[in-house]
Amino acid sequence: MGQGSNLLNLLNVILVLAVIIILIVLLIRFLGRRNQSLTSVRSMRTLGAMGLGPNKSMQVIEIGNSLYLIGVGESISLLDKITDPVEVALIISSFEDSSSNQKNFLVPLISKITNKLRGEVPSEEIDLSDTSTFYEVLQSKLRSAPERKEKIEELLSKDFTKDESRKL
Repeated sequence: MGQGSNLLNLLNVILVLAVIIILIVLLIRFLGRRNQSLTSVRSMRTLGAMGLGPNKSMQVIEIGNSLYLIGVGESISLLDKITDPVEVALIISSFEDSSSNQKNFLVPLISKITNKLRGEVPSEEIDLSDTSTFYEVLQSKLRSAPERKEKIEELLSKDFTKDESRKL
């Protein structure tokens, strides 16, 4: 009789464990659906995020008809606010396309923002169409490198002459 009761106890424990697991799964599904309905009602959604380093990222958030680019690190800071409806629609459609195609749309956006924050004049953008290869892009950049070097040397020489004239 001792073995029969042990077997019965084991089956009872397995049955109770299965019921608990089923209840946990149902609770997780219920909470997930509830969270989705709450976020769909809100006028705020996160379109995407990109890690920039350890504990640092950039988030693109849509609030109403505007997009906010938020830098998240040790502190949270607003990088840019995009209110132009055409640009907002373009960025949102790009995010939707990138989520279906798994392309990374944030890289050009981040470089544009960093240039804007640094006050740099945007250089000519490279057209990275599907037909251009890495080799073609590399060759075009290598051809433009001597021109850029001359521009940098010219700017440095102007800056040097300004510094020399200040010393006098």
